[in-house]
Amino acid sequence: MRNVYRLAVLFLFLIVGAGIAFAQVPAAPENLTVTAQHDAGVVLHWDAADGAAFYKIYKSVDGSPFGPIGATEHLSFIDWFVSRNHEYRYYVRGAHNDVTGPSSDTVEFHFVSPPPEGAHGLVTGSITDDSTGLPIREANVRFFGRDGLWRVNVHTDSTGVYRAVLDTGRYLIRAERFSYVPEWFDNALELSAATVVHVHEDTTTANFGLRPVPVSVPITLSGIVRDSTDGQPLANALVVYMRPFGEQRLLDRELELFGGFDWERLQIPGFGWLHGVVWFGLTDSSGSYEAHVRSNQRYIAMAFKPGYVHKFYHNKFTPFHADRISESGDMSGFDFDLMPNPLASLFLSGTVHDTTNAGVLSHVVLVRLTAVGPRIVRYRSTDSLGNYSFGNLVPGIFMVKAVPVDFFAPSWYASGDCGVRNWHNADTIHLTGNRTGADVCVVPTRDGGCGRISGTVAGNGNIDAGNLIKGATVYAVSDATNQVVGYDVTEDDGSYSILNLAPGTYSIVVDQEGYSPLNVPSVTIGSSNNFEANNASVTINQDVVTSAPEQNKLLPAQYRLDQNYPNPFNPSTTIGFALPKASVVSLRIYNIIGQEVTTLVNATLDAGSHQVKWNGTDNQGKPVGSGMYFAKLSATSSDGNVNFVQTRKVLLMK
Repeated sequence: MRNVYRLAVLFLFLIVGAGIAFAQVPAAPENLTVTAQHDAGVVLHWDAADGAAFYKIYKSVDGSPFGPIGATEHLSFIDWFVSRNHEYRYYVRGAHNDVTGPSSDTVEFHFVSPPPEGAHGLVTGSITDDSTGLPIREANVRFFGRDGLWRVNVHTDSTGVYRAVLDTGRYLIRAERFSYVPEWFDNALELSAATVVHVHEDTTTANFGLRPVPVSVPITLSGIVRDSTDGQPLANALVVYMRPFGEQRLLDRELELFGGFDWERLQIPGFGWLHGVVWFGLTDSSGSYEAHVRSNQRYIAMAFKPGYVHKFYHNKFTPFHADRISESGDMSGFDFDLMPNPLASLFLSGTVHDTTNAGVLSHVVLVRLTAVGPRIVRYRSTDSLGNYSFGNLVPGIFMVKAVPVDFFAPSWYASGDCGVRNWHNADTIHLTGNRTGADVCVVPTRDGGCGRISGTVAGNGNIDAGNLIKGATVYAVSDATNQVVGYDVTEDDGSYSILNLAPGTYSIVVDQEGYSPLNVPSVTIGSSNNFEANNASVTINQDVVTSAPEQNKLLPAQYRLDQNYPNPFNPSTTIGFALPKASVVSLRIYNIIGQEVTTLVNATLDAGSHQVKWNGTDNQGKPVGSGMYFAKLSATSSDGNVNFVQTRKVLLMK
């Protein structure tokens, strides 16, 4: 462990140089309070602390060790992730640069359920290690009603014992703990085989014996990091081995910790926070490294060096598309070729935040629109306040996607909108100079039950063609509320699994830049199918690129109206739209009371992408006033088979 920290210190010195800035130690925040919100979660408030640029929030659940759950520049913080019949403790610390001050006083909060109106009973039991018989402390025990809805979860104490008071009735119980195989009662690995527990007006006992995950052995994975332009080895390049994104999310849920283990978090100056880091180190003078990891585990690997564009193994740009590495013994050849940063000076920056403007730790992906379609060009992770920045960019048209570390759904940048889940609805950023304020708003997901929906995503409309899509975002959208309830990112075999869903009907929607879905399955989970749907497969079609004499054209697979740019605007703005077929098109502007202001397009247009400018005038050429307007696209395909209508908000500010 000491060697790891020495490497971290060495790396920081290599990046920032020998100069050390001694920042003022912030004072301890005072008057910390915690209260329940009306709808959900609890809110923390405190007074400003001298010398603090931002604040770190720490949390303990049922006596567990404190761990960080977030950071904010504000004097308040909402913790959405609390449940009834648990005891929570919090404290806050001020921070400035890399200096963190002393903690505030600790506050406690007990989210108490109202007394059951009817009869109730006690469920208790012990959880032990199957191989040793020893008690397992801090295991999670989750209770679900026979309707599949989550009721409560509790933790085992130091003796491996748990207790829960519940209404009388029938329940499904699940026990889980990191490094053990989760089980349903009684000795069931799948929900369909679980034994229902009947709770009466007395004490019911349900014991678990969990099987340890098979022990792996230490192995060494080695490789070389080179400069891609001349093949020369790169000394002092950072190499990181991490848990894949999906496995890290599962770990977060089992531990009930945001971002996983403290000791598996690594902050890279200028790059952001990485989570699930199991090993990192620097290359030697010959560009070589040796990673010491465990056998038969799945990893993704990344190489980074200041002055170069980072790469994941096999020349991938993001952890979602990175090739997985899993070996049973020592192996070499895990090499990286890094490309020097482009000779460009533009930068793009913003913040990932929730609806309260609190920063959200996230992965951030930068997509460039090219003549052959959208292409991922950069990846970053945010700092603890949700801030991100991309440098060394050339002028162009970009889009930004944020994938939170956990508990929030991914979203695209769209000015004025929150939770934009489809790349077709994202705002484009025309980068001609430095750009700040490209903020992405994300919305929380909700764990509501024991349901699971899984399947695969394949391209080119053929699920059997072997063209499985890695790194696609798959959403479960409630048909009742049209809100994202859960999501997953497809693995290297194109598979996904969305967990913790309440019974109901969901639309399975896939978002993958450059593609349009060919089907949107509607899936119902309930008691009739044991709250599981395992074959919700989706096919997507790549937007077609055709070659015209004068230029390449990108023909989308579906109709769409893009958000205008800029928005807000003054004096003019550009509105783009896409037609997969030649169509009769009208594009009109309306005011907030539904009156037509002007007609921008009323013609038959060829298939392809189109743009039109509105200069803020009406049909008579007179300027209109500041305010909200609506752009409405209506399109009918020339063959008459498609009628499409879409509306966007347009904001004029003089």
